[in-house]
Amino acid sequence: MLPKKEWIATHELIGVGGLPKTRQGLNRRAREEGWHKRRREGARGKALEYAWQSLPETVKKTLSLRSNMAEYRAAPQEPSSTWLEIHRQLSSEERDFVVSFILREGVLNLLKRLDYPDESLAELNRE
Repeated sequence: MLPKKEWIATHELIGVGGLPKTRQGLNRRAREEGWHKRRREGARGKALEYAWQSLPETVKKTLSLRSNMAEYRAAPQEPSSTWLEIHRQLSSEERDFVVSFILREGVLNLLKRLDYPDESLAELNRE
């Protein structure tokens, strides 16, 4: 499952899929793991972007789910029917990812993270 773009800006990766929540931490992790990078065109300073193919799988999955959100549509119906429709529209990889997330994090944490996707779970639980 590929995103619409091949290069992802640093600011789009901060805190995604377990990545560090600071620019410095993210850049350090990218260096340590050997992600392919380039300078971001048209940006001031040392703005970087990273190649999609060099990102960790968990990050790719998270970004893919976010970028494909508009593709999923369900007509108003009973909650169980809605969940079945969502399940039907997901690929088998997406189903496994979503189910394992819900089992690991719980539905309440899922709802919190959907409301505040860029916040860490620790930050959300402090509120």
